[in-house]
Amino acid sequence: MTVSDSTAWSDSYHNDRTPWDLGEAHPELRRRLAIDSGLGCGSVGTAYVPGCGRGHDAVALADAGWRVIASDFAPAVATEVSRLLAPSGGEFLLGDSLRFGGPVDLWFDHTFFCAIPPARRDEYGMAATRAVRPGGRVVSIVFPVGPSDLDTGPPFSMTTSDLTVALGSAFVTLEDDEVTRPVGRRGRHRWAAWRRQ
Repeated sequence: MTVSDSTAWSDSYHNDRTPWDLGEAHPELRRRLAIDSGLGCGSVGTAYVPGCGRGHDAVALADAGWRVIASDFAPAVATEVSRLLAPSGGEFLLGDSLRFGGPVDLWFDHTFFCAIPPARRDEYGMAATRAVRPGGRVVSIVFPVGPSDLDTGPPFSMTTSDLTVALGSAFVTLEDDEVTRPVGRRGRHRWAAWRRQ
């Protein structure tokens, strides 16, 4: 399965073969939103959630006051996520999440970067640079943490450094913290944030 194979991703959702889906927003996102709904941005604004899947993280951000734009390549999730985001003024975009142009204050990633073949990671950085306003942030739950494996995936293992390289000189690293992994997930999780210069 590749990041651009919409049929395979949709089949996974239709057949409930979605081991990456926690069934809820990532606990670390919920914890941090309870402390600071702006996630360090100063205030809530517009957030983008690429590769949003069933939209759990997108809905958590919307519930915290963000205007959320979520995207995914899988048609199977389009109706559900659109319905969940509509009450808060959010929207769902069906298509390649790396084509999004912004502008947004926050780019929130959980299980999107790890689905991208390492050879395409520079496209992630270009998309984030294009979409995030100066002063805005990229926040990622880095998972699965480990040296990049170029041969297997998705998910492809990743490190915070992999994201830093992909984002390039337009971003400055602000945070890189190990966090408690959710029940049912193996391996280490990190919370990392970058500011757009």
